[in-house]
Amino acid sequence: MAGLDMPLALQAAAHEYVGWLQLEANRSPNTVRAYDAEIRRLLGFLAEHGHSLDVTGLRHEDLRAYQRHLAGRLKSPASRARALVAIRSWLRWIAREGLIDQDLSNGITLPRLEQRLPKPIDPDELTRLLNALPSATLLEKRDRALVHFLVSTGCRISEALALDRTDFPRSGIRLVVTGKGSKQRSVYLTADARGAMEDYLTAREDACLAMFINFDRSAGDDRERRLTPAGARYVVKQIRQAVGAWSFKSPHVARHTAATTLLEVTGGDVRLVQEVLGHA
Repeated sequence: MAGLDMPLALQAAAHEYVGWLQLEANRSPNTVRAYDAEIRRLLGFLAEHGHSLDVTGLRHEDLRAYQRHLAGRLKSPASRARALVAIRSWLRWIAREGLIDQDLSNGITLPRLEQRLPKPIDPDELTRLLNALPSATLLEKRDRALVHFLVSTGCRISEALALDRTDFPRSGIRLVVTGKGSKQRSVYLTADARGAMEDYLTAREDACLAMFINFDRSAGDDRERRLTPAGARYVVKQIRQAVGAWSFKSPHVARHTAATTLLEVTGGDVRLVQEVLGHA
């Protein structure tokens, strides 16, 4: 599909939109890649069904046919919704830019999703989890520091893993993270979180700049040792099984746990919690 021979007008529209996402909308690289891939899948489907692939030739019937195709290919409503949100955003953009006469984005119908937010870790279970984390080896120190950091700050896992060692404050409990849209905000460490981080960082002897590193022996260079989101999910899985913290199903659960704790200590100050979590 990458070699699809698209007419220049449609190719330019897709290229311009991706550029807009990167430079003006300031979307994350992951979002840009995902939106680009979904648009390409739509174009591939249209090409296979004899469409001219001229942007002005798009019709509501084409989009309905693709939505039926997705319903058969992607059983998960959430997966279909992600694909259709990208396409709807692109259609809205090309209409706003005057590349098409009619805004077809209203022809995209998103599947109804069941709202299931991760449940925070029960306070007693959280205490048991944090107290049970071992710290004898460097790997254990890293895992302990990561869990304390996530629960303390409420950071998204992508934000935590993007941090460098130089971002850790020499004193105090405040550090700055970069969230969605390259927006920066302050987050705060508890005394236990700072202690766990210091214990981990002091024990390191590698040259990697990343705050959280992996222990993959195949990495030929210390600079390639930054922990990935997949690696962090594996860490959580291992801890969950070892400690029996069954509510700790993913790194995102730590974020919801932090949000719940912040609401309690601030007396329900939703606005402040939104600012700390990067939702403001």
